Amino acid sequence: MEKLFSKLDLADYASSFKHFLARQKPLFMEGDANLHYKLIHELLMRDRLKPLPEVPSLDVSLMHLSKMGVLRLQEIFAFVQIINYMQYLKNILNDQSLGEWIQRILIPSEITHICGYFDDKGELKASVDEQFASIAQSLKMVKDEMNSTLRRLISTEKVALYLADKQIHYINNQEALLVRGGFNHVLKGNVIGRSSSGFFYVVPEALSKLVSRESELLDRKEELTYKYAKQISSVFTKQLKFLGFINKEFDRFDAYYARVAYAKSKGMAFVLPSRGTQIKLSDFAHPALTQPKPIAIDFSKQVLMITGVNAGGKTMLLKSILSAALLAKYLLPMKIDPTRSTIGSFKELFAILDDPQNVKNDISTFAGRMSEFSKLFAKKNALVGVDEIELGTDADEAANLFKVMIEKLLDKEMKIVITTHHKRLASMLATHPQVELLAAIYDEKSERPTYGFLKGTIGKSYAFETALRYGIPQGVIAEARTLYEIGRA
Repeated sequence: MEKLFSKLDLADYASSFKHFLARQKPLFMEGDANLHYKLIHELLMRDRLKPLPEVPSLDVSLMHLSKMGVLRLQEIFAFVQIINYMQYLKNILNDQSLGEWIQRILIPSEITHICGYFDDKGELKASVDEQFASIAQSLKMVKDEMNSTLRRLISTEKVALYLADKQIHYINNQEALLVRGGFNHVLKGNVIGRSSSGFFYVVPEALSKLVSRESELLDRKEELTYKYAKQISSVFTKQLKFLGFINKEFDRFDAYYARVAYAKSKGMAFVLPSRGTQIKLSDFAHPALTQPKPIAIDFSKQVLMITGVNAGGKTMLLKSILSAALLAKYLLPMKIDPTRSTIGSFKELFAILDDPQNVKNDISTFAGRMSEFSKLFAKKNALVGVDEIELGTDADEAANLFKVMIEKLLDKEMKIVITTHHKRLASMLATHPQVELLAAIYDEKSERPTYGFLKGTIGKSYAFETALRYGIPQGVIAEARTLYEIGRA
């Protein structure tokens, strides 16, 4: 899938979209596409909701619970964040299909009770156990005494002579002073690091008892935390099916929310794939283009053959048609007029765009193309895009070969978009009832392509004009024109 997105110049689009997800997941959503579209559309019409919390994948945590394991506090809190968010949705979504779905999620009371154990930072609240409050108070007192001791040392005249600055530095969660070499004459302590300037981070010996006391308190807190993690994990194990269910429902809502948030941020719309294979695009703009000319095209037949001027937009039109179909298939937003557009449903999409020549694998351009085409004969109901179809071999031979292959693929309900510079294949297929011709338009007055297209005709390549526009010397082009005219005579 990543390869297809890359071929269609959608890699940046996919990367940008993924930033809107609370956690990474496949772009494809399993289930009823019509229901997904309905819920996405309802969400699109609502005021902006609170963003989902960013949580890690919990698949390993669920597997750990299935084996009676004990989760770490961070894993437990991730479940708590999911449950709290789904409860938030239950409180505000109570109408339409979106509300009906969320209201059917019933959160067990013992799970709700556990959610109340945590503060917003994922720490167990002091109210859960009075020992947490006692440890927290003792840790605060130790920290205050550490700061007081360090401040007193900083103000000591002898020590001040060796200080690089008068700050208290936190190195590996330890309070330290930054001092110059020779400090050991006035300050006893342990060196725990060096700065880039060559100074020393030192924990004064005067803090040793306080550091030891702090360590004891942290150990007690860790033991107490493990005790509660074990208790909570035991409850979670009993509610394993519910946790697996709500984990999936969170991902489902995340997929909806990300699509809606991305669409709103980019001014995009959604198109639900329709039955059949018609592709009718109105005001479609490919996401990779910064100042695109909107595309309007009615691709109702099985084959669309695009000919015409070099650098006239043929390849981008092909990519745009496939991109629109791909984004619709995955219910991803795009710049389009959804009210005047129709995009059919396809089981698979294939983009045969690159030069497949590979010296390492001893495969030529044409052989590589044949390898890609051979796979299509085992497929049905697919959308295929082929750029420069005769690439890599004699154009006349290729025209006959591809004519037959295309006609055979049409019997397999294939829908095919083709670009070519060679007129022979276009001429051979022009009379087929399921083939439509489209030519890229060239403005001879301005000597530039218009990036528009004309239906029902075979376009001219304008190779000489294009070569001149891209810097080939005029004398070279004049000589080539002469040879061309002689060859035609």
